[in-house]
Parts: sequence; structure tokens; C-alpha cells
Amino acid sequence: MRKILLLLVIFLLLPALLFGLKKCPNCDKTWPDKQKYCEQCSAELVKVKPKPKTKPKLTYLHTNEKGYKEYRNGKDGSILIKIPAGEFTMGSNDGDDDEKPVHTVYLDEYYICKYEVTNSQYNKFCDATGRNYPDDPKFEGMSDYFTNYPDYPVVKVSWNDAVAYCRWAGLRLPTEAEWEKAARGTDSRKYPWGNSKPDAGGTYRANYDPGEDEVDGYKYTSPFGSFPDGISPYGCYDMAGNVWEWCSDWYGEHYYRDSPERNPEGPSSGKYRVIRGVSLCCKTMGLRCVTRDWFTPAHGWGYSGFRVSLSPE
Repeated sequence: MRKILLLLVIFLLLPALLFGLKKCPNCDKTWPDKQKYCEQCSAELVKVKPKPKTKPKLTYLHTNEKGYKEYRNGKDGSILIKIPAGEFTMGSNDGDDDEKPVHTVYLDEYYICKYEVTNSQYNKFCDATGRNYPDDPKFEGMSDYFTNYPDYPVVKVSWNDAVAYCRWAGLRLPTEAEWEKAARGTDSRKYPWGNSKPDAGGTYRANYDPGEDEVDGYKYTSPFGSFPDGISPYGCYDMAGNVWEWCSDWYGEHYYRDSPERNPEGPSSGKYRVIRGVSLCCKTMGLRCVTRDWFTPAHGWGYSGFRVSLSPE
């Protein structure tokens, strides 16, 4: 009899072990990943996020100029901003097809990094794990980019590289929805800083390509904190321009048409991963908070970077 009960338990738990779990946001019950709705209350289920392998140790720093609490992660030194739970407007009806339709998304509380991951941080990860440094981007006049420019964003990292860094640091990549909320806030603004042009009043708010060489002060990437007038509603820097940033989601061109209203995490599978935030090579149109793009997860390029995120305990 005991053997029969044991086999029955294994049979019931096997789908969850193989495919993961989903949780009901209303009654908090868990269900197999393939299930879409709760059998008890019919609410749409959300994925249970895996906990990072390394438990991060956060130290409270202060409340930033936007009124949000900041913390330092002891493992890699990342400064994380606590983003409150709530709704925001995602997408645009005026841009590319993959930005449509505009829809309301609810996100649980989370943390996201104030800055893009720097060369200094990534080098520490490589030294600790034995991972190879990325190939030098060979920016003109910036020899040995990874060692001589510690406060600049790491580049030429793949999605796989970024995930490995996150696991080492006890963190994770942000979802696409988390990234957009951190960039846009709750007022549906066009750019992280608001609706004014990135060079309004002669002040540059991002490292991008305005059509003239180096008018923003940088020929290639810029160090963290270079554009204080371009910060997001929560205090995040460089969420428009500088380097592209990997998100955790698979890319789906029409994902917004039927994406979950709560904590969307992208399609269940795909060929490409989402990248956000554009790079210094992009024009003004690309600086919008809603701009989406994609790239193969196994490869990085000269302007691919990332920022880290974290779910509360």
C-alpha cells in the first residue's frame, strides 16, 4: 500500500518537477506549468519564479531623488532600486507592430539596477568563476576597453553570459515588462525623462546618435551616471541609449495581443531573446520606452549589455 501511495505522489508531482509551477494570484494555490487557469477560482495563473542559486545580501543605502529606496547587493556591488507593485501602461499604438496594442499590466514589487552592469563588475565575475572576458570591442581610442574603463558598461556579452553573471551574483535579468515599467513609470511617458526631446534646451539626456558626431560628449559608450537629466521616474540611468540591455523573455512579435495581465514573462519558447533600451548608435525614435528588439541568446555584439533585477524574498 505504501508503495502505491509513493508512486501516486511521484506521478502527481512529476509534471511540476519537469515543467515548473504556476501560482494562482488569488488563492495562492500552485498548479502545473501547462495549466492556464486556477481550478478553484478560475483566475489566470502566473509562473512561479525560480529563486537564484546565491541568496543576495542587500544593504539599505538611502531614498533617492525620486523618492524610492536604494540597496546595495554585497556580491557584485549593484545598486538596486525597489519598484513598488502596481499597474502601468505597456506598449504603443503609434510605433512598430510588435509594440501594439497598448495594454495595462500589473507587476508585483521587484528590484532593478540603477545602472547597467559595468566592466569592473563583470571582470570581478570572470575572475571569480574563471569565465573568459568578452572580446575587446576595439573602439577607436579606447584600447583594452574591459580593463582600462572600469565604470563603462560591459559590452559584447550574450544573453547566456548575462544569465551566468546573474546566477553568480544571486540576481536575475528583468522581464520585459519590468524593464519597461522601470523606464516609463506609470504616466505613459514617451522617454524615461518625460516627453521632451532628448536634446531639449541644449541638454543631452542620453548617449545616442543625434546625427552629429559626439555632440553628447561621447563617441562610443559612456560611464554610468553621465546623463542625470535622463533618469527614469524611479531613478534608473541609461534606459535609453548607451547599450542594448538583455531581458529574460523570449521574443514574440505579437505577444502583446494575448499576454497575461499580471507579471507577464514572455512566450514559453522562442528563437530570440528580448533586448531593450537601444544603443548609442540609435536615433531619437529608438529612445522611446516602448521600443522592442531581439537577438540570438548565444551571441553578443559591440553594444550588447544588461542590467540586473531581483524578486523580493
